[in-house]
Amino acid sequence: MGCDALASSVAITLSDHGHAVYVLDPDPESFGRLPAGKVEAKEIVPIAGDGTLQQVQIKAAVPDADVFMALSDSDTKNALAAMVARSIFAVPTVVSRIDDPILQNMYNGLGIQAIGATVIVTEMAVKAATK
Repeated sequence: MGCDALASSVAITLSDHGHAVYVLDPDPESFGRLPAGKVEAKEIVPIAGDGTLQQVQIKAAVPDADVFMALSDSDTKNALAAMVARSIFAVPTVVSRIDDPILQNMYNGLGIQAIGATVIVTEMAVKAATK
């Protein structure tokens, strides 16, 4: 879920490795980040809609997915979409972009792989400042 710079990069990389990828985003214009050739070949399937909604996740074949990733720029939407995929559709691997480290710990405890840049960028900034 999501089609910003991060999410589109992940989608393209997964597609390059041979995975079928569905990309959910409420803004159809965001799909311009996806390579037209991959979209035309249906290697990446863009679906306009709110990825937090069950009916949109059904449209994107989430109930049959091995992995669901919520990578939008909203911790709240990512968490909700991840919980729907995990709790309702029992997707085995759910990854959610959660930039708040406190919330990351909570969602990790719920069986969602919460990832975010805050800790990584903090470490890089401190390392750069203390060299």
